[in-house]
Amino acid sequence: MTLLSRTTAQRLGLACFVSLGLAACGGGGGGGNPAAAPGSTTPPVTITPQNAALWFGSTSTGRSLNIVVLDGGRSFILYSAIGNPATTGGAIVGSATQSGASLAIDAVDFSWEGLSSARARVAGSLDSSVGYNGITTYDSDASRNFSFTTSYRQPSAQVIGMSDVAGAYAGTDHATVLTIGADGTIRGIAFSPDCAFTGTIVPSKNYTTLMHMALTFQGGSCAFGTNTLEGIAIYDPSLATMQGIALVNTGASIALFQAHKS
Repeated sequence: MTLLSRTTAQRLGLACFVSLGLAACGGGGGGGNPAAAPGSTTPPVTITPQNAALWFGSTSTGRSLNIVVLDGGRSFILYSAIGNPATTGGAIVGSATQSGASLAIDAVDFSWEGLSSARARVAGSLDSSVGYNGITTYDSDASRNFSFTTSYRQPSAQVIGMSDVAGAYAGTDHATVLTIGADGTIRGIAFSPDCAFTGTIVPSKNYTTLMHMALTFQGGSCAFGTNTLEGIAIYDPSLATMQGIALVNTGASIALFQAHKS
C-alpha cells in the first residue's frame, strides 16, 4: 500500500473554533472568538476527492479514535470522550511524513473538553497488517501523552452510498441542524437562526464512509463570517453519526463537528 504520495511535513498553527458542536476549544459555548493555537501559519487548504488511509482503534487513556491520512500527508485524528465512543472528545490536525514502516505526524490537538489547544507529535509504525501503533506526546503538558493501537480499515470493509448518508441531522446542542441530500449538498443552521451555511460532501476515491467536505457560511451573526471551510467527515452507519473537521481556506481557523441523523 502506498500510504502517501508526498512526504513534505508542514508546521500547523491554527486558531481553533468548534462550529457544529457544543463548545469552543478551550471551553465555553458555541460562538464567540476562536482561541489562539501555538505555532505559525499554515498554507491554504485545498480539499478534493483523493485517496486516503483510515485506521480505527483505541488509546491508553480509554478513548476510541479514527486516524485519516490523505494523499500529500494532510492528517486528521478524531478522538472520542473517555469511555464513550459516540461522543467526540477532540481532534488532532497535522501533516504526516513516512519513512519505511515509520509514520510521524506533526500536529496541533484541539480539545472539545475545555483544554487549551496544544502542539502534539505522533510517532508510530506500521505492522505487518498495516495497523498503525505508537505514542502521542505534547510539548507543553506531558499528562496528556497517550499511546494508541489501531487497525487499518480496508476500503471495502464498509461500503455505503450517498442515499445512506442523506437525511436530516442535529447537533447535541439542539441549536444546530443540517440536511444532506443524496447529491451531496449540505444546508444548515448553526449557533443562531441567522447563521446559515451551505456546502457539499464527496466520498474519497477509495472510501465511501470517508468524505471530503466544504462548508460556506452565509454571514449574519456567524463567527466564521462568509468563510469557506474544507476538510473531512466520517459517517458511522451503525451509530447514524457524522463527525468531521474542517479548516478555513486560509488556514486561520478550524471547526470540529458531530451530528446525529434524525
